[in-house]
Amino acid sequence: MGAIYYGTRTFSKHMGYFGPKQECENCHRTYKKAIVKFSSWFHIDYIPLIPTKTVYFKSCPVCGKGFELRKQDAKVEMANPGEGTQTLEPHAKHIMANKPKGILKDDNSYELWLKDAESGEDILLGKDITKGDINNIKKERGWKKVPMEKVE
Repeated sequence: MGAIYYGTRTFSKHMGYFGPKQECENCHRTYKKAIVKFSSWFHIDYIPLIPTKTVYFKSCPVCGKGFELRKQDAKVEMANPGEGTQTLEPHAKHIMANKPKGILKDDNSYELWLKDAESGEDILLGKDITKGDINNIKKERGWKKVPMEKVE
């Protein structure tokens, strides 16, 4: 007999940057706020079947500090994209990509960056972090991909 696995799983999706540019009270950078949609689904054998909960979160694209929005408020925010476009692209750098095997037990030689296409500025989001930390941040912010760059 086979086992049946069931439970809930949460998916995140980056909806975009909306509203006017505002200064973040935490990091003091001026950007449009990001909206991320988190959807929880009941699954059987890892196949999502029934949506159980949907939450929208509005946060600073640099530091990630923000707050939960009601669905109606999120829809109103997303209907008003604000003036201009904002393109922020995440990327990671592996500093010790060519290190000899077995040197570090936990490889925390990664850096996470955010590239502002408008100004050309690279913003450091985290340094001395692991690949797992990058994956967690990617899920929290709803990013599909974070390109990895090897630094020698």
